[in-house]
Amino acid sequence: MLRDLEVDFLLTNDDGIDALGLQAIGQAIGAIGTMAMVAPDTVRSCCSHAVTTAEALQVVQIDSVRWKVSGTPADCIRVAIKHLRIRPKWVLSGVNEGGNLGVDIHYSGTVAGAREAALMGLRSMAISQYLRRDRPRHWELSALRAIHAWSQLQSLELGPTEFWNINLPVVESARVDLPLVQCSPEPQMLTYDFACVDPEPSDMASSNMASSNMASSDQTQWLKYRSNYQERPRSESLDVEQCFSGQITATRLSSKF
Repeated sequence: MLRDLEVDFLLTNDDGIDALGLQAIGQAIGAIGTMAMVAPDTVRSCCSHAVTTAEALQVVQIDSVRWKVSGTPADCIRVAIKHLRIRPKWVLSGVNEGGNLGVDIHYSGTVAGAREAALMGLRSMAISQYLRRDRPRHWELSALRAIHAWSQLQSLELGPTEFWNINLPVVESARVDLPLVQCSPEPQMLTYDFACVDPEPSDMASSNMASSNMASSDQTQWLKYRSNYQERPRSESLDVEQCFSGQITATRLSSKF
């Protein structure tokens, strides 16, 4: 029978166990406490709060404190608490590759990992790094800023099923202790459309449409999602505007209906 594994932090994400953001915070968190890591075995971005109930989950132990799971972030939290008997003081989901601002919270697997933990009565935080194509990525710095955000908020009381959603900005400075603002999520959706494209083999496989007859059918269209994250609508004082202007944003979310 497994014994309880008591740790300061349980880490997960939706970018997969090998994601640079997760690995960076895993290394950085060792400076302030103990940790365990239970994360998807592959990328599960935009999976929202999906859980696996009909299929078996494969759980692979990597070392004494790390496991990968063939499921979603919410699955990982469930497996960590219910099966692996990990007992964390905090659950951190991230650092995600890309922002989870405004209505993104409804689609995000990163946010769902923190939400699932909150539903279990655990203190939790989703952490995401807003990205720009014209700026380099510095995951070690992102991890330090994530820990800075946690240190600013960890003493604040969270209500039942409440959790934090953190977004880190892109700034020129290498400063770790960027200003942190508590704010509400932007209610306006990211503008998007679809473009007709020729399918890739992976597209047909993932859609169960590998048949050449189906792929070439006049009634079949292949669409590619298009958007510009940097041009999304933003309102003064809400999370998108605050993060885009260089602040670390902290939004208190609730899982209550």
